[in-house]
Amino acid sequence: MRNLAVALIVASMGLSACSDAQKSTEVGVNYVPSSKYQGLNCSQLREEDRRLRASIEDLTTKVDKSYKHDKNMEAVTWILFWPAVFAMDGNDAEATRLATAKGEADALHTAMQNKKCRM
Repeated sequence: MRNLAVALIVASMGLSACSDAQKSTEVGVNYVPSSKYQGLNCSQLREEDRRLRASIEDLTTKVDKSYKHDKNMEAVTWILFWPAVFAMDGNDAEATRLATAKGEADALHTAMQNKKCRM
């Protein structure tokens, strides 16, 4: 029984250490300059804000779904063919798109504040 407990602890440590997949809450923000939105009026900025919010929500769902899939595949791979775990690629593409969208939202909000737009 004690050997089983040790094996489970070692396995759980191994599972958490291999995949570089991130949850949406762990994804940072890529800097985007607010000058990108300088030519837009307040109405256009609000419309862009609505579009970005929907995009961020969609990307958040994709990142979390990809994270769960990656972790599930990692667990199965450890059981069936452990050397393949080291070839898993995580969810970097989705996480990068989410980080950029978050950066765009920050830049947009800065532009809205600079123009004294109602948010």
